[in-house]
Amino acid sequence: MHELTIITDILETAKQAARENNLKKINKIYLKIGKLQQVVPEMLEFSFQVVSRDTIAQGAALKIETIPIKVNCKACLKETIVKENIYICPACDRTHLEILTGKELMITSIEGD
Repeated sequence: MHELTIITDILETAKQAARENNLKKINKIYLKIGKLQQVVPEMLEFSFQVVSRDTIAQGAALKIETIPIKVNCKACLKETIVKENIYICPACDRTHLEILTGKELMITSIEGD
C-alpha cells in the first residue's frame, strides 16, 4: 500500500505550503496523478483521512485528476493513449514507445483559510 507513503509526503508538502502562506486550515488539496503511479484513489483518500487527523488538513477534500498514459511511437510518431496496459502502437504494431504522460504526481494547488 504505497498510497500511505505518497499521501504522507503530500500532506507534509501541503502543511509547509500552508505555513508559508499563513493558512490556519487546509480545505482542499488538488492533485494530478498519472496512471503509471498505480495509485488507487479510494486508498489515497482513506490514507489521507488517517494521516491528516489532528492536523490543519483534517477534513480537507482531496481533488484528484487522473492523468492518462500517453505514448509516442518512435517508429511512426503517432501519439496514443494507452488503454488496458497494452503498450503496442495501434498504427504500426511496434513497441518502441516513449512515455509522454502518466508519471505525474504533483500538488497543483491548495485552498485554505
